[in-house]
Amino acid sequence: MKWYNLSTILLQGAIYTALTAFSAGGPKLPHPTQRAAVRTIIIDPGHGGFDTGTKGLQIAEKEVALDVGMKLGKLIEETWPDVKVVYTRTTDVMPGGGSTIASGLNYRAELANKSRGDIFIALHCDNDGHPAGPFTVRRIVGHRYAGKGKRRRRVPIYESYTGHHTRKGTETFIWKADRAGFKGSAINEIGEGEVTDSAGETESDSLAFDMNSPEARIRAQLYEKKYFANSALFATLVEDEFSKAGRASEGVFQRDAGIRVLQATGMPSVLIEMGFLSNVEEEQYLISEDGQNEIARNIMDALRRYKATLESHATN
Repeated sequence: MKWYNLSTILLQGAIYTALTAFSAGGPKLPHPTQRAAVRTIIIDPGHGGFDTGTKGLQIAEKEVALDVGMKLGKLIEETWPDVKVVYTRTTDVMPGGGSTIASGLNYRAELANKSRGDIFIALHCDNDGHPAGPFTVRRIVGHRYAGKGKRRRRVPIYESYTGHHTRKGTETFIWKADRAGFKGSAINEIGEGEVTDSAGETESDSLAFDMNSPEARIRAQLYEKKYFANSALFATLVEDEFSKAGRASEGVFQRDAGIRVLQATGMPSVLIEMGFLSNVEEEQYLISEDGQNEIARNIMDALRRYKATLESHATN
């Protein structure tokens, strides 16, 4: 699997765009003061059911993701009673009840879009490419010749030794910018340009567009830029909160593979890797109530800052 790190310049530019691109002099989108910046939050505990995700020595990724997801949802509900929380799953099942991982990913995205989420938060755990616990590593220590005549060849000599997991910390991923067209399709499907009329009811400007028209494509492109910027902004705040809590943060990345739930959701979206289950110390932290509660609080604090930033910008 290949990862692409966002450069500092791109991150700074994206965050700046989130705060400035849709001001009075920018594209004419729904006025931000007409609606709260965050009204519906989608929480997506990764994996579930037959799909365990990565495994530690004592716990599977699907379990940690669900535990933290439920804790985060409770914090949101207690903090913002008017904000709707939508879970892609609340038990150990594959979302949608399908028999394949692909069907589960499609269900998550469809649920988020139908719920008109304002931000999508996928929760996962990581590994370093090796199973949990000690593992065997082979390395080349020299070469020898084997065979005779035309079959004589140079072959490597291997040495085996026991490896230990040292990688730890957090990472947050956003959808890959060069796949913007996929995101635009999802945006147009849910009619993101939802505004509030004088009676307080909501209506969608998507009704005014032919989804295949140039106007719809332009509209989607404008929102793609906004959502990329807002995704980068929230992801940066999440990693900042983890860092303040003393966690090792590897930063914000664009994800090249396994991107379905990020690119198919018509809203800002992030995938948070909460720690490495392959690392014994990290696993103990991820299992513990204190660790899970701290992770949920860190994400909640990032949400507070994200919401306040967007709403302050709208006010000013």
